[in-house]
Amino acid sequence: MAGFQLFSLAGVPVSVSPWYLLLLAYLAFGGPGFAQGMMLAACITVSLLAHEMGHALVARAYKLQPQVLLHGFGGLTGHERPKSNGAEALIVAAGPLAGLSTAGLSWLALEYAPITSPVTASLLSTMLWLNTFWSLFNLLPMWPMDGGQLMRLGAGRAFKPVRAERVTHITSIVVVLLVALASYKINIGGPMIMFILAITAWQNYQALSVTKTASAPARENPFARELIDQAEQAYERGDDDAAARLCHQLRSEGAVPPRILDRAWAILGVTATRKGEYEEALSYLRRAPNTPDVVEAKAQCHYQLGMFDALEALVQTKEFLRLPNDTRSDILAALSEKPA
Repeated sequence: MAGFQLFSLAGVPVSVSPWYLLLLAYLAFGGPGFAQGMMLAACITVSLLAHEMGHALVARAYKLQPQVLLHGFGGLTGHERPKSNGAEALIVAAGPLAGLSTAGLSWLALEYAPITSPVTASLLSTMLWLNTFWSLFNLLPMWPMDGGQLMRLGAGRAFKPVRAERVTHITSIVVVLLVALASYKINIGGPMIMFILAITAWQNYQALSVTKTASAPARENPFARELIDQAEQAYERGDDDAAARLCHQLRSEGAVPPRILDRAWAILGVTATRKGEYEEALSYLRRAPNTPDVVEAKAQCHYQLGMFDALEALVQTKEFLRLPNDTRSDILAALSEKPA
C-alpha cells in the first residue's frame, strides 16, 4: 500500500503509509492509556525520523535525491544508487549514528537541563531508551537491518556475488536465532521484537532460497509492492526523479519478484529517456518487457543516439504495431531521416 507525502524536512520529502497510521492508532488506543500511548507514538515517530534523516542527509550530500517513508514496519529511506560501496556504507551507517546522537542529546538534557515537568522527563527517558536500543539493535549483522546491509557490502568485497549473498543471509539467520534466545532469556523487547525477528528470519530464508538455484522463483519482499506502487504513482504524475529514486531503492532490495523488477526497469528506462539520458535509458530498457511505453522510449533512444539500424529493426516487431497510430507515424517519420 503506497504512502502519501506529508511534508519535507531539510529538503527531503517525508511520506507516511496508512499502515503506519494504523500502528499509531493502535499505540494510542490499544495500550494502557491514551496519554501514554500518544507519548509513545510521538517518541517513536521522532526517533524514526531522526534515524531515517541520518540516511537521507548523507544521501542528499551525494545528490542521490532521498525520500523518507514511514510504514508499518518502521522507516525506509529511498534514494538513487550510490556510485561506490564506500558512499553506500556511509549512507547506511548514518542512520544508527543519528539515532545514537539523538539518545546522547536526550541523556544530556536529562542530566544537565533544569527539567521540572515529569512529562518532559518521561519523554526524554523514552527517547533515550528507544534510540539507544533501536540503534544498537539495528547495527546487529541481520539483513535487511543496517548492520546486515553493512555486512552485505563487506561480504561483496570478500566473496563472489552469489556466495556473498549466501554468507549474508546465513549469518543473518544465525544472529536472529541468537538474539531471539537472548531476548527470551533476559526478557527484553517483548512480543514486538520477537515479531520483528521472525519477519527478519523469514526474509533471509526467502532470499537464501533464491540464491540456491538460478531457476528458483523470487518470493515477494514485503516492501516491494509498496515501493513499486509509489513509483507507479510518481511515474503517472510525471515526477520522474521520484519514480526513478523509488525504482533504484527497489533494485537494492532482496527477493523482488520478476514481474515487479520488470516494471522497475521499464520505469527507470522511460524516466531516463524523458530526462535525455539516452545511453543509461537503453541499459534499463533492454531489461524491460516490450510494453508500449518501453517500445516508444527505445525508439526515441535509438533515434537520438543515431542508432537507425536498431530503430529499423524495432519497427518490424509486433510490439511496434500495437502503438497508437500517431506514435507509429512519428517514429516512421524519424526513420525516414536515416542517412543514406
